[in-house]
Amino acid sequence: MVAQHKPVLRAPYYADEGDGCLIHRYLDEDFVTRHLQAMQQGTLQGNRGQNWRFEDRFADDKSQPWLRLPVHRTFYMVSCEVVCDTFASPAFNPQNITSAGFVVRRRDGSRWLQTNGVAQGWQAGNNKDDDPDHVRQLRRQKLIRPRLPEPLPSGEESYPLHAQLITASRADGRQRKHTLLYGYLPLSGSVQTNVIEQRSRQDYFVDSLPWPFGRQDQAENSVLVWQAGDGHLMTNAAAKPALVKLINQLVSRYQLLDSSIAANKPLNALLNDVHFYRLPDTARYQQSRQKLALVGQNCTAVAEALSLLPIGNLGEKIQALAIKRASQPGLPYPNLLEADDFAADRLAADTVQALQWLAGVSTLTQQIRAQAAANPAVFALQAAISAADASLRSLQSYLSNIDNFKLQSLQTYLDTNKTQLLAKASIDEEQADILLNLEADWHLFINEQQAMTLREHLFERSINHTQDYVDSLQIPRYQQNPGDSYYIKPFVRYRDDKGCEQIVWGSNSETFRVAAPFDPEASRPQAIQMPKLSDLKRGLAKGATFVAPKDLAATLKKIGLEMPPTEKSGNSFGLEWIISFSLPVITICAMLLLMIVLNLLNLFFQWLPYAITLIPKPK
Repeated sequence: MVAQHKPVLRAPYYADEGDGCLIHRYLDEDFVTRHLQAMQQGTLQGNRGQNWRFEDRFADDKSQPWLRLPVHRTFYMVSCEVVCDTFASPAFNPQNITSAGFVVRRRDGSRWLQTNGVAQGWQAGNNKDDDPDHVRQLRRQKLIRPRLPEPLPSGEESYPLHAQLITASRADGRQRKHTLLYGYLPLSGSVQTNVIEQRSRQDYFVDSLPWPFGRQDQAENSVLVWQAGDGHLMTNAAAKPALVKLINQLVSRYQLLDSSIAANKPLNALLNDVHFYRLPDTARYQQSRQKLALVGQNCTAVAEALSLLPIGNLGEKIQALAIKRASQPGLPYPNLLEADDFAADRLAADTVQALQWLAGVSTLTQQIRAQAAANPAVFALQAAISAADASLRSLQSYLSNIDNFKLQSLQTYLDTNKTQLLAKASIDEEQADILLNLEADWHLFINEQQAMTLREHLFERSINHTQDYVDSLQIPRYQQNPGDSYYIKPFVRYRDDKGCEQIVWGSNSETFRVAAPFDPEASRPQAIQMPKLSDLKRGLAKGATFVAPKDLAATLKKIGLEMPPTEKSGNSFGLEWIISFSLPVITICAMLLLMIVLNLLNLFFQWLPYAITLIPKPK
């Protein structure tokens, strides 16, 4: 559906206006159901009514609330409201929301990025609040086309928000509808250390290349539209900065000239269809224009010489000849802005028009000659027509042969100058001398379709460029250093009155910190029921079961349980064994052994018995 009004994200109706996006805490696993029930019953509270925000302030930083982890059996839900940007701010229709979500950012401005589904860690972000998903972002700006299946997510990691339309009662008894967005806040995630340490900073092609290959030089959030002349990348061997940066990135970043990289084959195939051109010779156009002008002058001479002759309907034909003189077509040098302009029908269009005009003048001249054969002006006109016709047909033949202008492909040029290009290429993409050995009259063109395909290939290469290190240590996403403060920022996507998908961002949540798994203040005790002695007499509780291979089973069977230990015969049957342990019994034995050891060590370390806390359980 198409939205009639622009949505606005704000704090929920039950909170203060400055609360922004809210965080609700739950201490049981059924937190989603509890949140939905509280949302329907209108019992949710804003920041001022949530005591946990003041209670959960741990460690040496008491200025911000600390969020516990799921390992502490604590869960958090995110909530905000979306309204229409119009008078009285009515509830926004949930059916007009294409999707909604939120991102978690650090207070220093960095963002948690991912590339092709692989986490890249916290990286400095820009101030642009564009779509966090690069695929949606590029699709909206018409840099790439939709595809199925969609590629794995790349960009800032986001989490979904779900829309729910509820009816809330006011203090005066009136009811009003509200569209609330809610979602689960996962406090998990990690990144590989080698990815952080060994990865060089990789910009997406859209942010490092100008149009028509990227958006570096374009206005923020603008929809990019192909204009005539965008495809003319080189004029008389002078390359545009966009082409220089493109070639430098292809050679240095993506190793385009390395034939062993299979991922570059689509790029190589595309560049084989992009050619250098030499523009048509201007002297040929000048000569044809002069001969057409001479035909026009002779038309005027014939009209003046025969206008007074009283021969039949000659006056009407002379008048028609004068009209032909006034409608003489021009033959301008072609304005070649795109690669498609070099098609034979585009190049020869003006020549065809001139030949048609010339054929009409020739027919009329033959009719005049039948009545005034001896007039020298008519003979001069016929001679000029013949010369112009020969010149135009020669120009037409020259223009219709594309091989007269189409030179080698861009891929052939790169392969031919491979050694010199590799020596010149670097991460400094401002080096204008990377293109070498070019003729002075060479031009380079690319059409809109080729530019779109090139952007899609570059998108694939950029998201797959980061190497994954699977044998590295994982570093958690949320840490407890002094500067590790975070906040939530929600967004909603909708379709405007033109059917285009747009995105709107909401206010930030309160800043918070995340507790460590071992934080003693954040931990919540877990009660585990031990069996009674009478339960143990009834049989062993089923526990962990292990399968021991033949050689291990043979060794285990040699160990006797007598005191002192004796060695038995072993696994005489050569079979595998299934070994089952009763965890409650093992736990009780371990506790008895631990208490004996603690009492023995108490002779030297009198504080050790306090490692176990004994609290009577009330009946």
